[in-house]
Amino acid sequence: MKRRFGIYLAACLTALSVEAATAQAAPAAPESPLTLAVRSADQAAASGLDALAKGPRERFHRRSVYQGGVPGRKDLFYVSYDRTYEGLPVIGGDAVVATDAAGAVLDTVAAPVGGLAVDPAPTITPARAVGIARAQLSSVDKVEGATLSVLAGGHGTLVYETVVAGRKDGASSRLHVYVNARTGAVEGSRDDARAGSGTSQWNGPNPLSIDTSNNSTVDDTRPGLRCVDYATNAPFTKATNSFGNGNATSKETGCADVLWSTQKQWEMMKTWLGRNGIDGNGRGVTVKVGLNAVNAYWTGQHIEIGRNNANQWIASMDVVAHEHGHAIDQYTPGGAAREAGLGEATGDIFGALTEAYANEPAPFDTPDYLVGESVNLVGRGPIRNMANPSAVSGHPNCWSSAIPGTEVHAAAGPLNHWFHLLAEGSKAGPTCDGSTVTGIGIQAAGRVFYNAMLLKTSGMTHFRYRVATLTAAKNLDPTCRQFTAVKAAWNAISLPAQAGEPTCVGVPDDDFTLALDPVSGTVEPGGKAQSTVRTTTTSGDPQTVALSAAGQPSGVTVQFTPSSVTSGGSSAMTVSTTSDVAPGTYPITVRGAGSASHTVTYTLTVGGEPPADDFALALDPTAGTTRPGGTVASTVGTTTTAGATQKVALSASGLPAGATATFDPATVASGESSRLTITTSANTPAGTYGVTVTGAGSAVSHSATFTLTVEEGTPGGCAGMPAWSATRAYAPNDVVSHNAHKWTSTWYSTGAEPGAPGSWAVWRDEGAC
Repeated sequence: MKRRFGIYLAACLTALSVEAATAQAAPAAPESPLTLAVRSADQAAASGLDALAKGPRERFHRRSVYQGGVPGRKDLFYVSYDRTYEGLPVIGGDAVVATDAAGAVLDTVAAPVGGLAVDPAPTITPARAVGIARAQLSSVDKVEGATLSVLAGGHGTLVYETVVAGRKDGASSRLHVYVNARTGAVEGSRDDARAGSGTSQWNGPNPLSIDTSNNSTVDDTRPGLRCVDYATNAPFTKATNSFGNGNATSKETGCADVLWSTQKQWEMMKTWLGRNGIDGNGRGVTVKVGLNAVNAYWTGQHIEIGRNNANQWIASMDVVAHEHGHAIDQYTPGGAAREAGLGEATGDIFGALTEAYANEPAPFDTPDYLVGESVNLVGRGPIRNMANPSAVSGHPNCWSSAIPGTEVHAAAGPLNHWFHLLAEGSKAGPTCDGSTVTGIGIQAAGRVFYNAMLLKTSGMTHFRYRVATLTAAKNLDPTCRQFTAVKAAWNAISLPAQAGEPTCVGVPDDDFTLALDPVSGTVEPGGKAQSTVRTTTTSGDPQTVALSAAGQPSGVTVQFTPSSVTSGGSSAMTVSTTSDVAPGTYPITVRGAGSASHTVTYTLTVGGEPPADDFALALDPTAGTTRPGGTVASTVGTTTTAGATQKVALSASGLPAGATATFDPATVASGESSRLTITTSANTPAGTYGVTVTGAGSAVSHSATFTLTVEEGTPGGCAGMPAWSATRAYAPNDVVSHNAHKWTSTWYSTGAEPGAPGSWAVWRDEGAC
């Protein structure tokens, strides 16, 4: 019996072990593309990959995830992040990571923030900030808090952000007001409200098939989508569930048109763009018909539809899709575009896309690139012509430095013209330079533009849209056909090439990405910290990646084992400190150099007794681009953060061959600034370099990283850049060449010569071109 029991027990244990082994060998369920995308993006944000470099007191917090690409064929994901400084929101500090369905990081973009160094303690009360914010509108209906935040720019400004909703000069407004938390000064504002204009006409053929709920103008199949009477704020109801009488002077008819147009736009976005709803998360917005104005608005929260001069409610497909375009602009990374023309053109583009998708027959709103073509809004025919903007009211066809200062609807001309050329080609419309453009079709053009919207960050400009659309086209179409068309269309409206824009050769370049795990460590003086450097091949073939570090203070060494890996492999990073390292927090830039270079940031905190006297160090700007033989410059700012003012000696390391760095002055008292100039030689090799700027005080040292990009080429000419003119008006972010240097405008000016002693506040020297 005992033997039989033992045999039986052994047999059972054997069976159990086989079952366990089988269970262990069972393959894990594959992770979804969304999971892979979010994990990779979070890792990139935590590591400070490339454009996501951040200071030791800054963090990125995931905000939203958007899906783009080609629905059903090529999934791309865009993960947006908000930045914080000492736990406070950074206004204008947002970022986006783009990945493919396998989780490979395709691109990182971040709004430029400078080197943040802010005392987070306010001296005025939130109530006072609210009072100052309320005074910015003529009438206030609602106030939304006072959030202590950091406004990006320079070293940053501590502000209260208050949102006030109401009216300004008779128009709807939802104004974000930034009040200095120390002085009470208004440092800036941003209005979510956008005014649009369009045509009033019926859709068809009738009867329209619209989704309604409970015999009312509410669409419960698309949460949040409802059309209401402007006067009562209530939807229209009817026992017959049939709305409208075919007369555009009826608000009820206006709501029928709103639902029809919005439902077509919703379907277009899902089918063509892969977007779920107006907000990207399956929700729509309320639309109010009955505004007593010859206009229509996106208020930042809902849409208001007014009338034309014939007292018809302008709820046509053009207007409804245009206003929803403003909402989509707000509900994509970076929020609504700032530079004049971008927001209005975005609305027009979504109007054209919706018309093309709905494909209504004549005499209804047939697919075209006219806005307001069927009914005269103010008695002058169409209000815009995307194919040839100059044909209506002389709107500009071409980009110029005057565009940012142009009335917003007229300023839509260049971007509208670009989109038409991309979609239809130059056979259907003129070009500004006489060039030929081959169109890719409106559906593909819409995908390029929408995926570029998912790469937006705060403060978008036409220049940054050129870079974003080229990046989107390269990610969408590896054959480079779409990339070539996008580039040709921008050139055709005279918007020049930008530093750092991507190239496309038809075959994916060998590339990789870099990440740290963990991204920070804390040690006592004399201790060691460990991290793992992970690399991933993102395109092409695996390559050798050489690892290095910069930015570590005196007494800190960084060792990689091994010092080079094949992309896809990992290396152990050891950060060692000596016993005399000053306590503090230090950003260390880890670089992987292969056929391309990428960087991530490791934050080292050395413990011990904090120094009685301490300071912060920051750079503005934190990056610069030049050609061999040129120069770049940055301001090194210091701030006393504890104790007494101390002398800070400045130095730079990590410079490429042939490059030198000078400081003017070389030593400052904490609280003062110095001018850093990096000069390259004709033999300086092209590449991207992390230059560590160190400030050594009496008791502590701090460092910051300046990213120096040396482009291929010679410093002789300024091809592709307009020459500065003493008679032309310039606006912020205009780029010109003067005296063989590239200059970026930082303010509005006419006659202020770049490089002249009195023009230091107007032009920023970007180095020899």
